[in-house]
Amino acid sequence: MSKIFREDPENIKIPERVIAARLGFKGIGKIPENFLESFNKAYEVAMEVANPTAIYDTFEVKENPEGLIVLGKLLKGKMVSQHLGKSSSITLILSTIGIQYDDKIEELHKSGEELLSFFLDGIGSELVEYFTRDLDRKLRETMGNGSARISPGYGDLPLELNAWIIETLGGEKIGVSYDPETFIMKPRKTITALIGWKKSLKDLHLR
Repeated sequence: MSKIFREDPENIKIPERVIAARLGFKGIGKIPENFLESFNKAYEVAMEVANPTAIYDTFEVKENPEGLIVLGKLLKGKMVSQHLGKSSSITLILSTIGIQYDDKIEELHKSGEELLSFFLDGIGSELVEYFTRDLDRKLRETMGNGSARISPGYGDLPLELNAWIIETLGGEKIGVSYDPETFIMKPRKTITALIGWKKSLKDLHLR
């Protein structure tokens, strides 16, 4: 049964250099003084509207000459072989910071507060990433060593897998959907991912 993970956005720690680089200040390592007031305002808004929520579950893997089969779905390609190839079980992850975050970015954009909208957008991208990293660490604490976390759209892992992950986990439970033609997810600040484990569900005591 899928599990829900939530976190207070205030507890998600993002290095300043990471946010600075995301906002176009790469190489500086921090937010420039003349942008600090706007950044701090955007960060306060982010903490108010972000609702970091994830849903995840772990499933048994069946071997197949072409790749791996999870719940009847064939996963194949270089990314699958390289990162998930020796897995006995795989965890699917769907994480988001919520539709209100998207709405606030658009609201600021329409009101002409372009810098705040831009900063909020960049902060959101790192917020959902570091939230997902927190869940990743939590899983490894209980499951041991696992593969790298990989996501659809990277390498040869098809973006179409977004649909499968969302449907498998019941994305509607946390307000996530996708465009059936482009497989782009809504809310925009949403991540799908897979992590492979050498241990089976029986070894992990999950089933």
